[in-house]
Order: sequence, then structure tokens, then C-alpha cells
Amino acid sequence: MSDYKRLISGNKRELLNFKGNLMSTATGKTVKSIMVTSAMNGEGKTTAALSLAYTLAVNAKDNVYLADGSWNAPKLDKVFNFGEVPGISDYFRDDIDLNGIVRQTQTANLSVIPFGKKTSNSMEILRPAVLKEKIDELKTRCDYLIFDSASIMGSADMAVLSTFFDGVILVIECEKTKWQVVDLAKGKLESAGANILGVVLNKRKFYIPRWLYG
Repeated sequence: MSDYKRLISGNKRELLNFKGNLMSTATGKTVKSIMVTSAMNGEGKTTAALSLAYTLAVNAKDNVYLADGSWNAPKLDKVFNFGEVPGISDYFRDDIDLNGIVRQTQTANLSVIPFGKKTSNSMEILRPAVLKEKIDELKTRCDYLIFDSASIMGSADMAVLSTFFDGVILVIECEKTKWQVVDLAKGKLESAGANILGVVLNKRKFYIPRWLYG
């Protein structure tokens, strides 16, 4: 089993109905680009983003792009062993061809866009007019774009970035992240005008037999 399949192996049951839940949450709006974020760092948003992308590609047979947009701690290049290659940061910053950054995985329908060249100045990347054009171009190439972003509280730019996507999913680590922090992150997204699709409760513990929760 590949590293990324092992990483998401415990999430399959919960994600089987994801596309149906997504469509019902969208309430008539077309949702093709989804930003996956969290309130704080370390809540498991990369695993959640990977799980969602894998589920759409394998169960729903959709053509999915999974992009690594976590400025401060990109992880997908390590998960897929890409090494130092051009990625989403280069695409947002420079006039680089899209074919040079999209990389097919071992899973049919699932392609990954690594982060690429790191930068200490996010303003080189987060240019509104350019972002809209670039994200719109990505959406024409796939059925779904899943964007693994930095956390809301870890970057002042993420709430603004969220408005360029059709929807946002907020990942929360159960029994660790305080509700006040979640509420603050949610408020930042709402104030920016983001379309919050829902919440993923990550690392959930079952204190009674798991089947009873169903």
C-alpha cells in the first residue's frame, strides 16, 4: 500500500457519502473548487484534503486536482515523494504552464499539484486579479479542485484567499481545539465572505462501540 493510501485508510467509511453531502450542502450552487483549512496548525487538514480528493477520484470517478497551498508547512511533496519541483506557488507567481505542475498519481483520476518554490512574502502569490484567473483556469481542467491551505489563525491571508473558492471546509481536531478558537476562525471566514460548506471533525474518539454512532 502506498504512503498516501495508508494515511487515509481509516477515513473510508466516513467519506463514502461525501459527494452526496457536498451536493446537498451546496444548495443549488456549483461547487468545483474547495479550500480545506483549519483553525490552528496540526489539526489534520492535509489528511482531510487528501481523503476528500481520493474519495471523489475513486468512489465518484471524478477527475480531481489536489493542490498544496499550505505556505508555512507544505506536505504533499513529501507524501508523494515529488522532491523539489515546480508547483502551485510558481503557477500563482509566474507565467508557468499548467502542464508543468500537475502530476498524476498511482490513483486514476487523482492528480497532485505540489507547493513548489517557497517564499517568505505571500503577497508575491496572493494577487487577487491573478488568483481568480489562475483558479478559474484550474477549474476548467478538472471536475474538482481540492486546495489544502494554511490554517486560518496561522496566516492572515487565508481568510481572504478563501473567497476565491466555491466553498470552504473547516477541519477541527476533536477534544483539542477550543470552541472559542473555532468560532474566531469561522468569524474570520464569514467576515471575508467565504462560503463555508461544513466541518470535518478529525481524530474523533469513540467511547462506546463505534457501530452505535451509525
